[in-house]
Amino acid sequence: MASCYTLREGTLAVSDQRIFWRRLSSSAEVRPLLLLHGAGVAGGLTWKGVVQQLRPRSAIVIPDLRGAGRTESLSGDEASFSADQIIDDLVALVDSQGFEQFDVAGYSFGGLMTMLLKQRLGSRIADVTLLEPGLLERANLEEMRAMRAGYQEAAQAIRESLGEQGIDRFLALIAPHRSRNPRVEKIITARLAQRPLGFANALDCVTEAIMSLDRASVLAAQQRVVSIVGGNSPHTLRDYHQQLARTQPSWRTVQLSGTDHSLPFQKPAHIARLIDRME
Repeated sequence: MASCYTLREGTLAVSDQRIFWRRLSSSAEVRPLLLLHGAGVAGGLTWKGVVQQLRPRSAIVIPDLRGAGRTESLSGDEASFSADQIIDDLVALVDSQGFEQFDVAGYSFGGLMTMLLKQRLGSRIADVTLLEPGLLERANLEEMRAMRAGYQEAAQAIRESLGEQGIDRFLALIAPHRSRNPRVEKIITARLAQRPLGFANALDCVTEAIMSLDRASVLAAQQRVVSIVGGNSPHTLRDYHQQLARTQPSWRTVQLSGTDHSLPFQKPAHIARLIDRME
């Protein structure tokens, strides 16, 4: 964390959850930033390397979304949740933090939530940065929906085994061309196994959203977008993001060579520059 920041941590009580958040505050007169993590890995760990490289902002808020990190159900259960519940949580959070206009960056599961939050809040959100978000995995929506059966199977395997078998299935779907370095694989698996039931619920939340959302209307709500994809990610994903850059207003796609779906862990400095619109 840059020395110009002061750190505060807290929780926000919503209907059935205590949403944990971290806030970095400084005297910089730059729009605040909301950072949304992916399924299975909490916000602080996901964005640690990126935050260290960002330019100073008035505030950076990093929540743990439902099912991850230090956010907890009031009942103590790992209950399933919907995208609408996540967006309700986030609206309550940014309101409680005093954010009027702000930027958002979201990774994977958090990228989908970023797009839905932009659809909900409109011009309150200025710059949008998407790191391989759910909903944009390929151009053919019906093919993408058919693929979600594999993610449902992975979620079920995680629930049954509470561990590696389901995570291996997930990784084979989300990052089929990753290096498979044993040390890296062990690190990734350990991250995703911290709250296995919460991770499985997040996967199902994305699947439910993809099955029911009107993707065209979600895309129509997006403005001032930079989408970031891995050079080793499936070509169907990369091709679709390039197509969006050609067809969507104010949409830019950046492909980072030598990366896969683990973008924020692999090239945090590059991603920070893109969030800051420094390149």
